Amino acid sequence: MFSRRTRSSLAPTGIESYILQFAQYDPALELGDLEAAVLGTVVRLGNASARQVAQDLHSTRGLAYTTISTTLDRLYKKGILARDEAVGRGGSRYVYRIHSEDKVKGRVVKGFVDRLLTAFGPSIISTLHDYMDEIPKEDLKRLEERVRRESGQR
Repeated sequence: MFSRRTRSSLAPTGIESYILQFAQYDPALELGDLEAAVLGTVVRLGNASARQVAQDLHSTRGLAYTTISTTLDRLYKKGILARDEAVGRGGSRYVYRIHSEDKVKGRVVKGFVDRLLTAFGPSIISTLHDYMDEIPKEDLKRLEERVRRESGQR
């Protein structure tokens, strides 16, 4: 696990201290390349079995069915995917679906920001703030409205 080291010249102030109090590295929020590809396939297909995901990814990755099955199980255990058992001609199998795309996106982004904070400390906040200047104004307005709406629901 990473430890957060900060220099006294980088002491958090204002929004930085607010963000830092929620920043805790959680490896369950981290997605590897294969997990991201498998998740993307499930999102695109809506519901998918391990065999369907393996067939979809075969042309680009050529991975074994067991590798895909293990990756789907890992995503299920991380709470990113839900699964139902389906019984068919060949026996039972799991059919996977995403819990809630918005919640999953939020968890992954939070994990990413937490890792940045762990690696770079509070100074990363100003870098993220600078990046926000590059986001189109219409997108920022929609984001602000959504934050207001969702923070009122909590």
